[in-house]
Amino acid sequence: MVESYLRTGIVQPSNNSYCLFFNWYEFSLNGISLFVMFWATIERHILIFTRSIYQIRWKFIVFHYLPLSIATLYTPIFYGYVIFIYNCTNNWDYYELLCTSPCFYQNKILGSIDWLMNIIIPAFSIVLVNLILIIRVTCRSVSVRITIQRKKKNRKMTVQLLVVSSLFLIFWLPIAITGLIQQYFSPTFLIDIQFNIFFYLIYLIQLFLPFVCLISLPELKKEIRVKLHKWRRRNLIIDGASLQMATIG
Repeated sequence: MVESYLRTGIVQPSNNSYCLFFNWYEFSLNGISLFVMFWATIERHILIFTRSIYQIRWKFIVFHYLPLSIATLYTPIFYGYVIFIYNCTNNWDYYELLCTSPCFYQNKILGSIDWLMNIIIPAFSIVLVNLILIIRVTCRSVSVRITIQRKKKNRKMTVQLLVVSSLFLIFWLPIAITGLIQQYFSPTFLIDIQFNIFFYLIYLIQLFLPFVCLISLPELKKEIRVKLHKWRRRNLIIDGASLQMATIG
């Protein structure tokens, strides 16, 4: 849907039903990614410091499957209500991404709940929880004697967490700040920049995050090195053969 808009410069089909679905779909996916990542950062604490609770089946269900289910279902249900059911009049602009904002933002209570509860709190909680984990791991490394291998793993995890935190902070901060200012002070504050730049920054998180996670896997790094080595050797052999044929000719 976003690709179609970027290609044509207009939301197609240009009608109310599609714009409602477009907003619900995009808002729901962004919310799911935030809440799932938020719980994943909390669960990382559990896996590192209190892993034994997952050996009990009901605790595993309560602390793993239940939060993930809530994180997956909450935002589609919330946005399903405020976009499809809440009674207000949308003024769509089909030449703007998402047809501009849905009309529930005109209600300051609903708009504040969305910006604070669904975006700002989970986004910045991801950063905070990751930083707390780094501090906890560092303190434990200092107080408890650990192996060199464990130190290397902790260092890799620290770098990964810092990068993940930076991604969410850098790419969510601009739209979060402008959204709050629009909600409480000026509805048109940087609205063109918000739709033309800040909304697209969110997609960069999904673009970079898999690479951040994959690079931290040692077996993947080893496989990449092996493939690069084979690729270089094959190119050297091909270049050598080509040079030899050119010399003979």
